[in-house]
Amino acid sequence: MTAKPKAALNSSHARKDHRAEPTQSEPEAKFRSLLEAAPDAIVVVNRGGEMVLVNAQVEALFGYERQELLGKQVEILIPERFRGGHAGYRQSFFAETRARSMGAGVELYARRKDGTEFSVEISLSPLQTEDGVMVSSAIRDITDRKRAEAKFRALLEAAPDAMVVADNEGKIVLVNAQAEKLFGHRREHMLGREIEMLVPERFRGKHRGHRTTFLSERRMRPMGAGVDLYGLHRDGTEFPVEISLSPLETEEGVLISSAIRDITERKRAEETREQLASIVDYSNDAIIGHTLEGTIVSWNAGAERIYGYSAEEVTGKSISMLLLPERVDELSAILEKLRRGESVEQEETVGRRKDGKLVDISMTVSPIRNRQGRVTGASTMAHDISERRQAAQDIRNLNRGLEKRNTELAEANDELEAFTYSVAHDLRAPLRHILGFSKMLMEDFGPQMTPAAQECVNDIEESAQQMGRLVDDLLNLAGVGRRELRLQLTGLKPLVEEVVQELVSETDGREIQWHIGELPAVDCDRGLMKQALYNLLSNAVKYTRPRKPAVIEIGQTTFEAQPVAFVRDNGVGFSMKHADKLFGVFQRLHRREDFEGTGVGLATVQRILRKHGGRIWAEAEIDKGASFYFSLATHRENATQTIDSRLEG
Repeated sequence: MTAKPKAALNSSHARKDHRAEPTQSEPEAKFRSLLEAAPDAIVVVNRGGEMVLVNAQVEALFGYERQELLGKQVEILIPERFRGGHAGYRQSFFAETRARSMGAGVELYARRKDGTEFSVEISLSPLQTEDGVMVSSAIRDITDRKRAEAKFRALLEAAPDAMVVADNEGKIVLVNAQAEKLFGHRREHMLGREIEMLVPERFRGKHRGHRTTFLSERRMRPMGAGVDLYGLHRDGTEFPVEISLSPLETEEGVLISSAIRDITERKRAEETREQLASIVDYSNDAIIGHTLEGTIVSWNAGAERIYGYSAEEVTGKSISMLLLPERVDELSAILEKLRRGESVEQEETVGRRKDGKLVDISMTVSPIRNRQGRVTGASTMAHDISERRQAAQDIRNLNRGLEKRNTELAEANDELEAFTYSVAHDLRAPLRHILGFSKMLMEDFGPQMTPAAQECVNDIEESAQQMGRLVDDLLNLAGVGRRELRLQLTGLKPLVEEVVQELVSETDGREIQWHIGELPAVDCDRGLMKQALYNLLSNAVKYTRPRKPAVIEIGQTTFEAQPVAFVRDNGVGFSMKHADKLFGVFQRLHRREDFEGTGVGLATVQRILRKHGGRIWAEAEIDKGASFYFSLATHRENATQTIDSRLEG
């Protein structure tokens, strides 16, 4: 402010003393004119705190007459609760005189004559006069602005989005509660800091450039369309956002208001929709959207593959074009069900392709509902089942062929078993004669026979006995096929123990260690199963003859997650390259001179187990023993259920 002549200040004192004012000089008159024209209330105060000059705006603002203020302490214009500290502020200003605006970040209040208080903003300027340095105070009533700011802050806090206001230097000057919640920072930690603190580090360099560009071309703009924007939470996590920017013209300059919205859920929903759209588009099935009148509105690639039409060729047309003429009437019934909210589940029908060919399809039609639950359209899913139907027909043809073949095989087996049984039965009489005559020869003429002749008769007798055993085995084998199964719940462990007792006579004088573990209970023909176990255990006894001690173990294990029983020995074993011959009739893997047998025992075991719906296989090494594994169609679990049901009955 330009210094006033001494006369100007004297004239003020003259008013105070109610003396006539001397004639004003031209500079003084010009100064007073400017002072009176100022829009703000102007108060000039001397070093002692006395008001020496005021303008008309002061009278209007504070409600005092000018004469009531001149010469009075300036503290009369300050609320009483602030007067004690004001003198100190005034003295500090005179100690370091410079122009300064007051009120930035500080709430200032003034007091009217009637005692009411109001918010003010004050700027101070030193004034050099002939009477020394004085202070010129420009006082502005900011009550309306405060009301507007309070209203703005209330609107800001009520906004559903995070609101962040920054100045032209990018410093945050205002945030709302939603911003605190969204970014995880307390309000005081954000105010005064660069807005880039809320931006992931990798984007901060570009963001400063975008901010500068916005300031140079200020206009309201939504951001994020086609651009992925991200915010940074206090904990370091990033999240997708959508931002709209608005310039705010204020007395402090242009501010940038940012409305920030977390769109994480929307992004997830969009990704889900994109995935669903991709699934629909790339599905091998036809997925057709249509109205409740049957007008096609959507058509995926699967529909084009099945029916041969492109989406452009069918959109807007009736779905009846895909049906056979004789089945078009069914469409009305289907659409009526859809209007009632009902679905059509997996109905098999025949569709018509663009090229006129027919295609077998399985069709599901479902209603489409809006958010209010009202049916607004329908979705038809059609699956091409032509290959499945052809495969089903092929299987039926194959089954008929297999049934015919099985019948033929069954007849052949019956004939073979009848032949085997007949031959074996018919061989018994001559064998009995051979054995009888051999015995008579030895009893009646033995002493007269030479040693060579006696040896021949012994060979005849031994061969006849071997033939007898073979006949018995063949009869047993044939009997397995002819016998009807009489199933009953049988514990395998007690059955094994019975067989072991029967084998004692054959093992007299031998050192054999029997290890019988836990075994399942099964539904089986007890007699046939005992025969199978007898053949397996006697086989183990025979081929462990060279071992001292012989070790034979019977127990249970699992194979391919199923329980199986086993018979294991430490006998002479065999080579696995001959394992395919093991269960064949008359097949032997050892010389008759070393180990007796007919070669029918294991074949009989296999036939018994197959008759029960099971199987048998073996593992062995030469001189390292052999293990025979077998399973039945019913095992411990099924048998336990059977026991429980019988107990309940």
